[in-house]
Amino acid sequence: MVQEQLQKSMTKSSRQTRELTRRLRKLTEAQAAVGWGLILLVIALLGVIYLNQSSRIATVGRRVQTLQYELSILQSENAEIEQEIAQAQSLTRLQKEAESMGFVRTEPGSVEYLVIPDYPAIATAVEVQQSQNGALQSPVETIQEGLWLALKAKFSDLIRGESRE
Repeated sequence: MVQEQLQKSMTKSSRQTRELTRRLRKLTEAQAAVGWGLILLVIALLGVIYLNQSSRIATVGRRVQTLQYELSILQSENAEIEQEIAQAQSLTRLQKEAESMGFVRTEPGSVEYLVIPDYPAIATAVEVQQSQNGALQSPVETIQEGLWLALKAKFSDLIRGESRE
């Protein structure tokens, strides 16, 4: 009887161990399937993220290309406008425009000056030199002499440290 009980308990334990191993096998298969499923899910998620980023990069690249094209068009238009401005400011064009409006060239002898009584006097260069030097100087007779006096005054101011700007 003890042997029978021992044999029954052994058969029960062997049956239980088989059932337990079968359950463990199913559990490990399920865990493996879930693990592989998670791995595939992560790979799919990374693929979607990669494709999304690639799409955005392509869109931004196309936008940059469009903006560069627009910039080149604007630069060429700007160059054309600058050329038109330069042509409009040319001396020959301005001279022709003035002549078409009725302006004429004058000779130094044909210029008339009007003297307005009681008009405040403007300090001339000779008066400024007289006030600076305190001595009376003769008026300038030639352009070279006037340029020489102007340069001399500028350099003397620079030597003293005055720029009068």
